[in-house]
Amino acid sequence: MPTLISSSVVFSLLIASTTACAVAVVLVLAMRLFRRVHARRMRRLTDRVRPAILQTAVAEQDELDDSLAVFRSLRGRARRSAESMATRMLYDVTGETRTNLTHILIACGTVKRAVARTTSTVPVRRARAAEILGLIDFPDAVGHLIRLAQDENAEVRSVATRALGRTGRREAIAALLAALPSSSGVPAVIVGSALLEAAQHSAAAISGGFTDEDPAVRRTTAILASHVMSPGAIPSLITAVTADKEPLVRIAAARSLTRLQTRQAVPALYNAASSGHSAVSVAATAALASFPSAWTQEVLNDLRHHPDVDIRRAATATPIGG
Repeated sequence: MPTLISSSVVFSLLIASTTACAVAVVLVLAMRLFRRVHARRMRRLTDRVRPAILQTAVAEQDELDDSLAVFRSLRGRARRSAESMATRMLYDVTGETRTNLTHILIACGTVKRAVARTTSTVPVRRARAAEILGLIDFPDAVGHLIRLAQDENAEVRSVATRALGRTGRREAIAALLAALPSSSGVPAVIVGSALLEAAQHSAAAISGGFTDEDPAVRRTTAILASHVMSPGAIPSLITAVTADKEPLVRIAAARSLTRLQTRQAVPALYNAASSGHSAVSVAATAALASFPSAWTQEVLNDLRHHPDVDIRRAATATPIGG
C-alpha cells in the first residue's frame, strides 16, 4: 500500500513554492526597474554629452580649447559615455573632425590609457588599444601599432595591422608592405585590405614597394597602384612591366596599366608583349588592346601577326575608341 504524504509536508512544499514564485516575480520586477532607471540615466548622460561632442567635432581651432574643458571635467559614467560616443563617430569621419574627436579622447584620458595598454599582459586589452590607436589622428600611434603588428598573439597582430591601414600614414604603409610575406604571421587578406585603405590616404607612399626584394611585395604594390589610381606610380609600373625578374609582377604591372590608361606606357607594353613569356605577353597585349586605338594601332597590327595564337587573340580585342 503506497505511503501517503502528510498534509504538513504538502503544506510546507506549497509555502516554499509560493515563496520561490514570489521571490522570482520580485527579482524580475527589480531587474525591469533597474533597466528603466539605467536607460533613463544613460539618456540623460547622452543628452548632456552629445551636444558637447557635436559642438567640439566642428569647432574651429581657436574655439577648441574652451570646448574641451567640458570633457576634462567628466568623471565615471559620464566620461565613459563621452569616450564611447566619440569612438563610434571616429569610424565614419576624416580630416579636421577626426582630429577634433581625437582631442576629445585625449581630454578624457582615453589615448593615454590606450598607450599604456599596448604593453598589457592581457591580449584582449592590447587588441582594444590597437583598435583605438588606429582610429585617432595621433602621430605617436603608428609606432605603437607597428610594435603590436609583431605581437606574439595572432589576434593582436591582425587588429594592429588593420589599424595601421586606417591611419593612412606613410610610415604605416612601409610597415604593411613588410608584413606581406607569410613569415609575418598576419593573413595576406588582412594585410592587403589594410594596404588598400592606407594607400587611398597616401597613394604615393606605396612606391617603395616596387623595389622590395620580395616578389609578393612588388606584385601587391603593382596591384595597389591601379586600385588607388595613383598616376605617380606609372613610371614604376612601366619599369616593372619590362624589367622585373618575376613574371607575376610583370603581369600585375600590365594589368594595372590597363586601368591607368597612359600613352607613355605603350612602348614598354609592346616590349613586354614581345618578351617571349607567354602569360606576360598576353597580359601586355590585352593592356594595349584596351587603350584608345589612336595610341596603339601600329603596334597592335604587328601583334595580330604574332606566332602565338593567344597573343593574336588578345590583339584583336576591341580597343577604346576603336
